Amino acid sequence: MLVFSLHGMQFALPASRAINVMPLSGERWDRMARMAQAGTLGTSGLPLVRLSDRLGRAEAIGPGEGALVLFGTEGRVRATLLLDAMPQRVTAEVATLPADWRDRFAPCEDMIAGIARLADGSQAALLDMPMGIAAARPRVSVPCARDTAHLLVRAGRRELEAVRVAALRGMNPIDGRSGRMLLLLGGEGEAVAVDEVVGLAPAGRIERLGGERFLVTGETRYRLLEPGETVPSTTGAARVLLTAPQGPGRALMGDIVRSMGHDVSLADDPRAARLAGDRFDVVLVDLDAYELAGQMDGGRARRIGFTAGGHPPVPDGFDAVVPAGDGVALVAALLVRRARAA
Repeated sequence: MLVFSLHGMQFALPASRAINVMPLSGERWDRMARMAQAGTLGTSGLPLVRLSDRLGRAEAIGPGEGALVLFGTEGRVRATLLLDAMPQRVTAEVATLPADWRDRFAPCEDMIAGIARLADGSQAALLDMPMGIAAARPRVSVPCARDTAHLLVRAGRRELEAVRVAALRGMNPIDGRSGRMLLLLGGEGEAVAVDEVVGLAPAGRIERLGGERFLVTGETRYRLLEPGETVPSTTGAARVLLTAPQGPGRALMGDIVRSMGHDVSLADDPRAARLAGDRFDVVLVDLDAYELAGQMDGGRARRIGFTAGGHPPVPDGFDAVVPAGDGVALVAALLVRRARAA
């Protein structure tokens, strides 16, 4: 871990992809700070982020000593990060962030991935920085509602039934007008034909009764549709970058995507979406907040916009647009993966 202090708080960054740490002070620091305002490291085109800006704790007067951290893979620099302090490289144990601690890190609480417990007994807030940094987010046991989303469907019965979203490989219309769908499940050759996909189910728990499995939500129970009475295998999780202003709307969207079984990183800077490259499988962008038509850089990530404005045309550089709050449309869009280059 790279551990440093900022305004009396201790933070940590994963050091697995840190190629070099360059000390800065005086004029060199000022020059880098000006570059960070522009978002790139000189003429290199590499993304440059000043961490204190992202944390909402930047000061006009630069620190006495700081550092430029170079991140990359195989010796090639992919992104750079400007720190208002000189970090120390230490070993640490990663733990889950207690739920009642998150408010202590406002306004940057959504950037905290966990807690790094250091050898000297102290603790540091573990940062998740999706923009321009190629390292994977450290895996911690997070008690979040991951892989819990279900679709409610009608499949020949009067009662609604449920299908686990994380087990879906595809949703193919059977005909263009009736709303009938063929749901492809995780196992090869496993599929369920339904008359209608009604929407996302409320959060609930799985219970077994009389040899069948049910999704129980409050006082309502939905039978799970599973071919051969077996649990379908889970499809691979996608790496999703959600780019939207911080707030309840982004938190809700993140929870929905995470509940579908995907790994979610958050960003509130539109440059994150433009520079995502190949570090993510899917980039979700709030089109009501950011105008990014024709500005998306090349890369293999599937780009999906969402908007409260109904069904607008798909902007240049995007693969799809879904109405904000339409869970079924979002599920369908996330199931379509852009073909990977050989």
